[in-house]
Amino acid sequence: MKTYAAVVGIIKFDDKILLLKRNGDRTTSPNMWQGVSGALKEREAAEDAVLREVKEETGLDGRIVRAGDIIDVSDEFGRWIVIPFLVSVDSDDVKIDENEHTEFRWISPAYVDDFDCVVGTRKELVVFGLLTDKRS
Repeated sequence: MKTYAAVVGIIKFDDKILLLKRNGDRTTSPNMWQGVSGALKEREAAEDAVLREVKEETGLDGRIVRAGDIIDVSDEFGRWIVIPFLVSVDSDDVKIDENEHTEFRWISPAYVDDFDCVVGTRKELVVFGLLTDKRS
């Protein structure tokens, strides 16, 4: 199993979070919902990577509110070392990159289980105190 390092941005606007639906042509987790995510470039700080990914995938400018502890998750595509960030934005005017995503939704964190999300999404919301983990 291969191991990958990635950043995830949980984007928050008012009391909602942003979920993006992955394009069906994506190699990993096609048609699943997620926050903003992406791989780090060589020698790129995780903080710079997450803000770059927010801009590329949503067109929004964000600011980091908080960094979370590293999360180690595995799925059928590999092992993921995820560095999560809570990112605040001043607008809900999303312009998705259609090469990566087909839809977006602003939702209350309480409704995340209504979406078929990538592994680790719920855990990221718990880490940032946006959701309590009643399943534990």
